[in-house]
Amino acid sequence: MNKAALRPEQTSGITSCRPVISARRHVVSAGHYLAAHAGFAILEAGGNAIDAGVAAGIALGVLQSDLVNVAGVAPIILYHAQSRKVFTVSGLGPWPKLVTPDYFMKRHGGKIPRGLLRTVVPAAPDAWIQALQRWGSMSFGDVAAASVRFAKEGFAAHPLLCETITTHRREYEEWPSNQAIYLPNGRPPRVGEIFVQTDLAKSLQYMIDQERAAAPKGRDAGLEAARSAFYTGDIGRAIVAYHEQNGGLLRMDDLAVFGSAIEASVSVRFGDFSVHTCG
Repeated sequence: MNKAALRPEQTSGITSCRPVISARRHVVSAGHYLAAHAGFAILEAGGNAIDAGVAAGIALGVLQSDLVNVAGVAPIILYHAQSRKVFTVSGLGPWPKLVTPDYFMKRHGGKIPRGLLRTVVPAAPDAWIQALQRWGSMSFGDVAAASVRFAKEGFAAHPLLCETITTHRREYEEWPSNQAIYLPNGRPPRVGEIFVQTDLAKSLQYMIDQERAAAPKGRDAGLEAARSAFYTGDIGRAIVAYHEQNGGLLRMDDLAVFGSAIEASVSVRFGDFSVHTCG
């Protein structure tokens, strides 16, 4: 093949399955097209980049819940144009208080066993809501609406989801609650089958409902109510009850005192550029 034929400027027609995207007003990139769509819809509705980023982040916790999680981590980095500063939201939870510095050395030979003992404090909901409070313009209900729909109505199982669940099938089978979600009909989902996460939809909807109940007190009160629904409300209590019943270490006081740190980014110069990352 003539190498010149591979140069976009010297040929016509489709030259790539991932063409360069350009836009006049806004664009969203995400690990799943429905997450990108969720963020783009927020921008089209008048939301800002923070609103869109949170919408896409929550959506990934639904669409790629085999890899990331709504109750997981969510480090955030953003450039604030008005102040010309780069901020980060740590979005990383610490170990539960019951995990002492020598806990795993004494009990597990320095290894962290698979399962509940690997759990750190869930940080993602706090990080998302803090970002909305400080820099966003929309409600949690606005940005989470698409994710509720994806979880409740389901979406077409994609190859990566099916492959990951198949690879880790035995691990999912160790926990009946995981098996019920990720091994419907007793097996991993197949590409194209509708993958539903009913309980996740209910959890997100509960946060939205609590926000709406507090909305008459103002936007900040509503966002705080959504956060409290997770960390001190029914969701947090359900998480802790599961840990207590199954040998986990997470407790309500771990959730109640948690808050993501807002920090400056770590940056270095690379030629004419400043490269930033979360700390």
